[in-house]
Amino acid sequence: MYALRTLWRIFSRYRAHVVVLVLLGLVSAVLEGIGINAVIPLIAFFNGGVGATPDFITKTIQGLFTFLHLPFSFRYLLGFILGLFILRAASMALSGYIRGWIGADFLAKESDDILRRTLRASWPFLLKQKIGTLHNTLVRDIQCTGGLLGTVGQVIQSFSGFLMYLLVALNISPKITLFTLAGGMVLFFVVRPLLRRTRGIAEQTALAEKAFSQFLNERIVGMKSIKAAGAERPSIAEGGTHIGLLRVLSIRQAFVRSLSGSFFQPASLILVVVLFMLSYHSPGFSIISFAATLYLIQKIFTYLESGQTALHGASELVPYAQNIIAFKRQLDSHREVQGGGGKSFTFGDRLEFKKVSFAYDEKSKPVLTNLSFELKAGQMVGLIGPSGAGKTSIADLLLRLFKPTEGELLIDGTPAEEVSLESWRTQISYVPQDAFLFNSTIEDNIRFYNDALDAQDIAAAAEQANIHEFIKSLPDGYQTTVGDRGVMLSGGQRQRIVLARALASKPALLILDEATSALDHESERMIQEAITRLHHSVTVFIIAHRPSTVAEADTILVLDHGRVVEQGAPEELLKNLDSYFYRMQKGS
Repeated sequence: MYALRTLWRIFSRYRAHVVVLVLLGLVSAVLEGIGINAVIPLIAFFNGGVGATPDFITKTIQGLFTFLHLPFSFRYLLGFILGLFILRAASMALSGYIRGWIGADFLAKESDDILRRTLRASWPFLLKQKIGTLHNTLVRDIQCTGGLLGTVGQVIQSFSGFLMYLLVALNISPKITLFTLAGGMVLFFVVRPLLRRTRGIAEQTALAEKAFSQFLNERIVGMKSIKAAGAERPSIAEGGTHIGLLRVLSIRQAFVRSLSGSFFQPASLILVVVLFMLSYHSPGFSIISFAATLYLIQKIFTYLESGQTALHGASELVPYAQNIIAFKRQLDSHREVQGGGGKSFTFGDRLEFKKVSFAYDEKSKPVLTNLSFELKAGQMVGLIGPSGAGKTSIADLLLRLFKPTEGELLIDGTPAEEVSLESWRTQISYVPQDAFLFNSTIEDNIRFYNDALDAQDIAAAAEQANIHEFIKSLPDGYQTTVGDRGVMLSGGQRQRIVLARALASKPALLILDEATSALDHESERMIQEAITRLHHSVTVFIIAHRPSTVAEADTILVLDHGRVVEQGAPEELLKNLDSYFYRMQKGS
C-alpha cells in the first residue's frame, strides 16, 4: 500500500492520464478476449456447425450480428475477429503514446521542479549536502522514477489482460478455469516474498549509487591532487569497493527477478496436464472448447508472469520515487526566505553591522560575537585577521547567505530583512578565492546569465578588471572557451575574469574574499590596480591576508576571535607598533 501511495503522489499531475491508461488496458483486454472467444464458433464452422453449446459471449456475438442484419457465417465472423484485433492494436498504440508522453513530460517537469527547488533552498542546507548525492538525485532518481510509469503501465496491461482472459475462460469452462485460478493464487503467494526482497535490494542499490556518485565527484575534482600524491592505487581500490557492492546488488536483483519468473512455465505445464486428465472423460467434453481454454490458460500465466516481472521492476524503482519525495520535503522545509518587506536595495550612506553574533548552528561555538562596524558608501574597507577569525562569515552575512544569530544588518538604517533578497544580491557582487568558471566562452563567463549586458558592457568590465588586452590577444577573443573550471587559463587570468563578471553588473558593493591570496605578485598587482581604480565609485570590502592588498583602503578592520580588535586608516595603524596590521606589514 505504501508503494501505491508513493505512485499516486509522485504522478499526481497525471492521475487522469493513468485512469485513461487503465481504461485502455481494459478495452484492449476485452477486445482480445472476445476475439479469442469468437474463434470457437469460427473453428466449429469446419465441423458443419457450432459444435458445443454456445456460451454467453458467442450468443452475444450472434445477437449483435442479428441486430446488424448480418449473417452469422464464417466470412463475416472472420472479419469481425480481425476488426476486434485491429481495434485492440489501435488501443495499444494509443496507450503506448500516452505512456511515452507522460514519461517525457514527467522527466522535463520533475527535473525543472527539483532544480528550481534546489537553487532556491537555503545556503546552510545546501552547504551540508554531498555533491554526489545532489547529482544522483537530480539525474538518476528522476530518470528511474520516470521509468516507473512504464512498469506501472505494464502492470496495468498484464493484470487487465489476466482478468479478461480469466472471465472469458470462465465463460467457456468454469470448472477448468477455477482450477487454474486456484493454481495461480498459490503461485502468486509463493513468489510474493520475493517482491519484498526485490524492494530491499533496490533500497540498498539506491544508497550505493549515491555513495559511488559522491566518490566519483570528489575524485574527479581532486584528480590532480591524487596523481601528485601518487595515490592512484588506493583511490582505485576504494572505487573498486563501491563498484563491487553495486555488482553484488545487481546480481542479487537479477537472481531474485529470474527466480520469480522461473516458476510460471513449469507450473502452467503441470496444470495443463492435470486439467486434461480431469476433463477428458467428463460428459460434454469438447476438444474445441478445451483447446481454446488451454490457450486462455497459457495467456493467463503469460500475463501473470509479465505482471510479476513488472511488479518486481516497480519494486526496484519505487525507492527512487521515495527519495525524490523525501528530497522535495527537505527542500521545501529549507526554502530560502526572500525577505518580508520587499523593499529595494539602496546604498546611499552606510551598511552597518549592529551587535551581530553568529554561529553556524545551535551546537557550534559562536564565530562572531557582538560585532559592530559600518561600511560607508564609496569607501574601500579592508578586513584582516588570523585564519579562523570569522572573516568569511562576515562576507556570508553580507551576502545574506546566513542570518545573524543575534543583532542585525542595516542598510541606510533599514533592517536587511525588510529588503528584497533578489534586490539585495543584484546590488552586491562577490569575488571568492576560488574562481568559478563555466566550461564555456569568456563572454558567457563574464555575462553570467545577465542578458541585459551587451558586448560593449562586457568589454568595459574586462577593461576595469585589467583583462581586456589579454582577451583581445587570444585567437578567438571573447569567444575563447576556458575549459572545465577555467583550466585553459592561469589563476590570475581566471580571477580577473571573475572580477570582470562582478563589475559588469555595476554593483553598489563589491566583496573580495581572499581574491588574491593564491596569486603571484604580478597577478595580484594587476588586480590591485583594477581595485584601486574603483575607489569612490564602488564601495569595496576586501578580505585579505597580504597587507599590500588592503594598503590603499580608507579603513582597515582587524578581526580576532569574532571581534573587531583594531580599526582605523592604514597610516594610523602603522603608527601603533603593537597593532596587528603593523606586525603583518613588517612580517610580509
